[in-house]
Amino acid sequence: MPQDASRDTVRDTRGLSGGERSFSTLCFTLALHGMTEAPFRAMDEFDVFMDAVSRKISLDTLVDFAVAQRSQWVFITPHDISMVKPGDRVKKQQMAAPRG
Repeated sequence: MPQDASRDTVRDTRGLSGGERSFSTLCFTLALHGMTEAPFRAMDEFDVFMDAVSRKISLDTLVDFAVAQRSQWVFITPHDISMVKPGDRVKKQQMAAPRG
């Protein structure tokens, strides 16, 4: 994600927004997946600073990646996950909202 049109890369992450940092961290995590072995992965509030569009793209990417790799992932988020469709290899568990 270039900070301006004159450069191709970002060398300082302080110039990124919170959502861009979250997305970059997510991409880095997916890149590390092939280098490490684990029976399952867990990500907590990975989408907390993302807008709705970035959140949907991230969730779709993560689910597709996990299904393609035949690996188990646990995603914990306080945001809406209605766009994730359950399937043979995708299970959703949503907790009730806390009472005030």
